[in-house]
Formats: sequence, structure tokens, C-alpha cells
Amino acid sequence: MADPKDTTQNVQEQYFRITDEVPEEIWYWAALASIVTSALLFVSNKRDWSIFVGQWPPTFLLFGVFHKVLRPHTH
Repeated sequence: MADPKDTTQNVQEQYFRITDEVPEEIWYWAALASIVTSALLFVSNKRDWSIFVGQWPPTFLLFGVFHKVLRPHTH
């Protein structure tokens, strides 16, 4: 059976392998784009979709902050 510490380390390595390829600004632009998209959906009377998309910005921002905090030597 795999050691949970090894499994966690592998997941973290996979995460950083993917996110190291994403420029830091992309997370902020994705958050801004989802805010704009949510607003457009709201004025188009697609309220359920607006709420759904409106919950994305904190996730994008947290990805950016999480990566910056855990990998400060790469920035």
C-alpha cells in the first residue's frame, strides 16, 4: 500500500508541474474574465449561470496566490 506522504508529494509535484507553465497573470485575467462573464449573464437574465460563473473568481485568485506562496523562488 502506498504511503500517504508519498501520494501527497506526487500530487503536489503534478500540480506544480502543470501550474509552473501557467504565467501568474493568467490567474488574474481568468478571474476578471469570469466577473465580466457573470455580469453579462446576469443582464441577459441567465441568473443561475451568472451565479455559477460568479463563483469562479475566488478560485482563480486562490490558485494564483497558492502558487505564489508555495513557490516564491520562481517569481
